[in-house]
Amino acid sequence: MQNNNEINKLKEMVYDQVLDEVGLGHFYRFIMPEEVLVGPGCARKVGKEAAELGKTALLVTDRGIIDLHLHNSIIRSLEKEDIEIKIFDQVQSDPDDKIIKNGVKFAEENNVNFIIGLGGGSSLDAAKAISFMINNPLPISQYEGSNKIKNKGLPLIAITTTAGTGSEVSASTVVTDSSKNKKMVISSKYLVPQIAVIDAKLTVGLPASITAATGIDVLVHVLEAYLSKDSMTISRALADHSIKYVMENLAQAVGNGNDIEARHRMCIASLMAGMAFSNVGLGACHATAHQLGTTYKIPHGVANAIMLPSVLRFNKMVSKKEIAELAHVVGARTEGLTTREAAEAVINEIELLISELNLPQTIREIGGKKENFKSMAEDALNDPTLSTNPRQANLEEIITIYENAF
Repeated sequence: MQNNNEINKLKEMVYDQVLDEVGLGHFYRFIMPEEVLVGPGCARKVGKEAAELGKTALLVTDRGIIDLHLHNSIIRSLEKEDIEIKIFDQVQSDPDDKIIKNGVKFAEENNVNFIIGLGGGSSLDAAKAISFMINNPLPISQYEGSNKIKNKGLPLIAITTTAGTGSEVSASTVVTDSSKNKKMVISSKYLVPQIAVIDAKLTVGLPASITAATGIDVLVHVLEAYLSKDSMTISRALADHSIKYVMENLAQAVGNGNDIEARHRMCIASLMAGMAFSNVGLGACHATAHQLGTTYKIPHGVANAIMLPSVLRFNKMVSKKEIAELAHVVGARTEGLTTREAAEAVINEIELLISELNLPQTIREIGGKKENFKSMAEDALNDPTLSTNPRQANLEEIITIYENAF
């Protein structure tokens, strides 16, 4: 028996060695919500989905959503199932730890069974943070980074009103540390919502400027997921299709906000982007944009638009083949070009889109100053999203990225 066990162990060692030699000796994990509802009008069905989660729900949103009455159909759907709704509408852009603390207190006082996040990235990030903080007692700053959350939070339904953040399906949340004025990125499988709702009708009232900024956020998500050093087959397939949808539909959604088909396709693009980057990470564009956004108080999508071309050109040294592969989905003509030239053609097409959307393209345009670059670069170096960037970057190189975006 002992000899047989030794033989079997030897066989396993040989088998593992063969897998390693042919590049198959590794595995990956892909996570996503248990259920995703997709389609114009599907938010009206959320009550039936929520009925199994309990009888008291906390709706986490912002005053803008309430004033526009975007929550009405969702409230009616919940009430049909005899679900009581408590509304926490204190969420502001880039929610900080104080807002999360207030939300947790409100949830505990009302003995809620589950949480519904309704809104853009800020509301969904706040809902995620409130959900997990109810069952995790440490200060929220202690959970910054990856996989530090020990206990599962309250069940969460995420309903997005923008096509941009991907937060409705992602495994991360971003909360501002009010004492340091910096964004904390928290990632964990416990942050993935149980149910994600993708209803393009909820995005129709978005102003063109927000549609443009959140749409570029989608593009950055999928580009960084495609180029991530942890990229995998599934994430690249999602990213490839998502980029195509953005390039074909974002300008139309900005120019004609009532085009429900363009809105729907942008929602699908955001959904695929969220699934992709949740599993393989982001990169230097998010790392640098986070600091730009907190320093100059500009929307996250605008910060991404400014930083994207500079970061792509920085990564081109090691990722020119991968960037060039995207020519067919961005509409770049690459016949007769070298791989390096084809990669530059892809970046040029992306710059043209940003320009067409009338988004700022330089740090100078938002009143930025070069004297802030060093401190922003220092914070970017510690941003968790930098860890999956395809090219390693030191302080001087990140400063150069900012200078090239100036």
